[in-house]
Amino acid sequence: MAIFIQDSGAKVQLMLKAFGLKKKKSLLNSIVTHFKKPGSPSKLLSNGQFTNFDLTSTSIGFTLNVQSDKKKKKGNGNRVDTFVLDIKQLPSSVNAESAEFEVMEPSSGECFILLSLIKTDNLNVNWKEFLSSHGTIDASSI
Repeated sequence: MAIFIQDSGAKVQLMLKAFGLKKKKSLLNSIVTHFKKPGSPSKLLSNGQFTNFDLTSTSIGFTLNVQSDKKKKKGNGNRVDTFVLDIKQLPSSVNAESAEFEVMEPSSGECFILLSLIKTDNLNVNWKEFLSSHGTIDASSI
């Protein structure tokens, strides 16, 4: 899983890219998510399921299972790839209640999950620079 970070001071956006992920496409889903943000990103995915998702003010951990396309190739049908993220200590505390999920699908077709977080302390810590300096955004491992 690839993680890209955008930090604007009080707001942090984590872009999480898991190979093969697909956005749920339906008119009803688009209308509902326009007015009400879902509490779970699984509701936005057509072939992905979070079997574990835990976001607190200081940590984030999840397991994402992505179902591959059902192809008629020998031995390749119904493959499930599992992606795990476990950050025990975020560089800053966040407001877990205000977290927002969005699934973005650029023209390339490679979807990613956009997780927007609001920092509640250590606003001067830039997560992108933290990642560049330490090779991780898990403050417990440095």
